[in-house]
Amino acid sequence: MGATTQTRTRMVTSAALLLREHGVAGTSIARVLQHSRGPRGSVQFHFPGGKAELLTEALVWAGGLVTAVLSEAGARGATPAEVVNEICEHYKHQLAGSDFRADPGLGATVAGVIDGWTTGLAAVLTAAGHSEAEATDLADLCIAAIEGAITLCRVQRSTRPLEIVQQRLVPLL
Repeated sequence: MGATTQTRTRMVTSAALLLREHGVAGTSIARVLQHSRGPRGSVQFHFPGGKAELLTEALVWAGGLVTAVLSEAGARGATPAEVVNEICEHYKHQLAGSDFRADPGLGATVAGVIDGWTTGLAAVLTAAGHSEAEATDLADLCIAAIEGAITLCRVQRSTRPLEIVQQRLVPLL
């Protein structure tokens, strides 16, 4: 991987981390450059679409991490309960570690990421014996409940809503 690619990768990763902790408004180009140790001219070179392009790339990258975990879980034959538990545990640590800050306001990109998660979790559910329709419904339920709980966790500054979703969803799977 060359220095140019490493700079771009560092910028995308930094933008994703900053988005998670500071939201869109708190993720400025200057902050990304400082966090990633990138040279000023690198933004225009790597992201001619500016901040919007950089944040879109960061969101796709971060969403891809979860999608990859779902694919890996399916490949290793993880049970749906194991997958949902892993997701909940990950987000509980992430929420507590970021002091419950975030802002996922990137519209269509978020929808694409969520679709990838739904597809991945539905595949795990189907492999565990659920019909395709039931697997898709359960995947939607899990993702909606987890995402809703994450929002409640931030508002309440507690992982309790996520713990409740985890306790109630896992037996359904």
